[in-house]
Amino acid sequence: MQIKKFTAKTMADAMAKVKQELGDEAVILNSRQVKTGWFGLFASKQVEVIAALEKEQVVTKPRQPAPVRTAPTPSQPVITQTPPRVIGGAAPRLHASLQHVESLLSTESFADESWEETLNELYYTTKSVEEAERFVYEQVKSTFIEPPEAKRYVMVVGPTGVGKTTTLAKLAAHFKLTEGKTVGLITTDTYRIAAIEQLKTYAEIMSIPVEVAYDFHDFKRAKQLFARKDIVLIDTAGRNFRDPAYVEQFHEHHDFTETSLSLVLSLTSKMKDMDMIYSQFESLPLSSLIFTKADETSDIHAMYRMVKKSGLPVAWMTDGQEVPDDLIRGHADALTKRLFEKEGWARWTKQGV
Repeated sequence: MQIKKFTAKTMADAMAKVKQELGDEAVILNSRQVKTGWFGLFASKQVEVIAALEKEQVVTKPRQPAPVRTAPTPSQPVITQTPPRVIGGAAPRLHASLQHVESLLSTESFADESWEETLNELYYTTKSVEEAERFVYEQVKSTFIEPPEAKRYVMVVGPTGVGKTTTLAKLAAHFKLTEGKTVGLITTDTYRIAAIEQLKTYAEIMSIPVEVAYDFHDFKRAKQLFARKDIVLIDTAGRNFRDPAYVEQFHEHHDFTETSLSLVLSLTSKMKDMDMIYSQFESLPLSSLIFTKADETSDIHAMYRMVKKSGLPVAWMTDGQEVPDDLIRGHADALTKRLFEKEGWARWTKQGV
């Protein structure tokens, strides 16, 4: 690709220069007004245009040497050399200064993105690594949807071991201590005694009432007990929601129109496991995702892929075991900064902020 900069008094003059030098197939990458002059004296406005031309590779056939007659020899196998094959039509590699960007784009989470050509054009035009990084940052940030405000009921679903109970305790502390709301806790996860005791311990420390629902009658009674609470947080047993009959019963006993229903996923999980978990719960009226255990992995870009796959906002991300700390609201800028901190991009590490 040939990229050139043109300056002229008017846009028409600049376009004429582009056409004269690069031809009708040229593409305008950028245009802006600039001031020319010596230290600002006698400055005049001009138009600056950056244009590019995608050059077609010209293949010339090598001249064939004249045949040389030699004495007959025994027949030998003919070895032909074939040019190297490009697997999967891979996009061109990025400039050496952008290897950290290429490393990110080579991961499974970004396998479907095709930003290489744009990044190359941007770098060769501006000679700025920061501009290329900013492009990737904005692309990632634009994927994250701003999380909605929590409804009166907040229910978390997900498989065992992803950190639902600890996350619920952090949310209880946030809503009570930070937002000043009255909070009630309900757990329907009666399969794990440890989970019940853990939630009761957190609730006792924070002076928040908790009810254990062993069946739908208990669940209905617990909702009535917390009728005057500002917000009610509900823990669930992950395996229940894999049963369509249970889900149907839950719909009968609970109004999901007034519920923020969040699927909890651990960032330490493999990508295929996240896909499987999401497929098990996507039939529910999910309103958001919650990602846990960001502190237990060296990268969190799987979060980006799951958001693109589901189209759901991220309500929260947990980044440690401390309650009520280590809880990050799912704002686009906060999530994007944390992702690039994990990737070690100096511009967004804690040292570089």
